[in-house]
Amino acid sequence: YCKAKCKPCLSDEAGDILASSYVKIRDDVRKRVMEAGGQEQATIPITVRQLEALVRVSESLAKMRLDSRVQSEDIAEALRLFKVSTMTASSTDSTSSERVGVTGSTAGLMSAAMPSQEELMRAETFLRSRLAIGAVLNKQRVVEEASAQGYNAMVVARALSIMVSRGEVQERNQSRMVKRVR
Repeated sequence: YCKAKCKPCLSDEAGDILASSYVKIRDDVRKRVMEAGGQEQATIPITVRQLEALVRVSESLAKMRLDSRVQSEDIAEALRLFKVSTMTASSTDSTSSERVGVTGSTAGLMSAAMPSQEELMRAETFLRSRLAIGAVLNKQRVVEEASAQGYNAMVVARALSIMVSRGEVQERNQSRMVKRVR
């Protein structure tokens, strides 16, 4: 039914939000490359293809609600997903890959597979500041928030599992929720 009957289109407001967000992301990536001396290229170039992907994801979110218009909430969720996935891959730590002698997308996988003690400590510090003692939070949301702040999601998940094994954090609801106990 949805495929045949529902064909959402962008509202003017949603289109403006998407365009300004896309321009901001491109500028941020450009600034990051310039701050690095301008010699290295962005790991993931932000092109019109990413903009088209954001439009498709936004339309899909509207289609899931059987809405004929893409709303600003759909754009916000598409941007959140983009930042958590693509931008996190773009901002992988190059120092950990340099010590192993790996570059590109393999570097991101290597740094997540073999996190340094420093990375784990930083992630644990973030988790302790984010999880108040006694607080119960959605595990995936905590990892996504950490990713949005520049932490590697795999390192944060590893730090969480270490904290669970130490008894600082408990997993609940089939490991979907986490509770800090000490």
